[in-house]
Amino acid sequence: MTPVVSNEKQESESDSGSLTEEAKAVISRLKSDISPVGDEWKLAVLETIADWPLAQEEFEGEQLDYLIGGEAFDWRLLAQRLLGDCDSQIEHEVVWEWLSEPVLFAGFEEPEFMRAVGVDKFRAHLSYFYGVTVEQSLLAAVEEEITHRRVAAGRQLSDRSLELAYETLYGNTRDQLWEVFKVESGTDAAREGWRHRDEHSLAAEDAFTYWLFKLRIERSDPAKIASDTRKGLSKLERMRQNNARRIMVVQSDKMRIQTRPRRARKAKA
Repeated sequence: MTPVVSNEKQESESDSGSLTEEAKAVISRLKSDISPVGDEWKLAVLETIADWPLAQEEFEGEQLDYLIGGEAFDWRLLAQRLLGDCDSQIEHEVVWEWLSEPVLFAGFEEPEFMRAVGVDKFRAHLSYFYGVTVEQSLLAAVEEEITHRRVAAGRQLSDRSLELAYETLYGNTRDQLWEVFKVESGTDAAREGWRHRDEHSLAAEDAFTYWLFKLRIERSDPAKIASDTRKGLSKLERMRQNNARRIMVVQSDKMRIQTRPRRARKAKA
């Protein structure tokens, strides 16, 4: 297993067995410290992430890659794994709402988030946010633009918008880009004979997105990079607002369902 620690610590803890034992100790501390009161559990998870020693692991039969390319750190994936090992002390719905919110610093101020996870993981988190999360949003935004142009021109809708978005941003089709990525990264297909778009694991998909991000940065001038970043961030914010409205509607519906019998009883009385 690969450690997600400083170089000095890698040299002194190169044995994967000791890192695994350290990970178990970190989880044990979280289990004793975590409390469902308020938002203190969120900070406890982030502070546990700061101490986490593994960049990847196999957990319950699934390969989890927390650090992509040695640069981009997916703290949400690790937080989900940690909370899943805490005997459901926090309600699943509460955890899901926190981890699904596409905000930069998990609902905390930037300095507080950085202190909680540590400087190295904070920087790696920024790499993941811009290289994976924002890149995915940028791709969705470009796909949306292509669809709107086709509608405005009176052209028939098709499933080509996503492929055209890849060609617009990266200069080639998704399948062709995936073939180059496979060669450069040494990534194998999940199963021989599968179509390219169906063979990816979540880890491979994130690694592919981060590779696309770096490819786009290499080929673009600073003004284009800044423009694309703003476009991706704008799309991400719209997605966040839509998600917030959806949660409000769901909560409102639940409240109506809970209060309806009570009102019926009062009317009957």
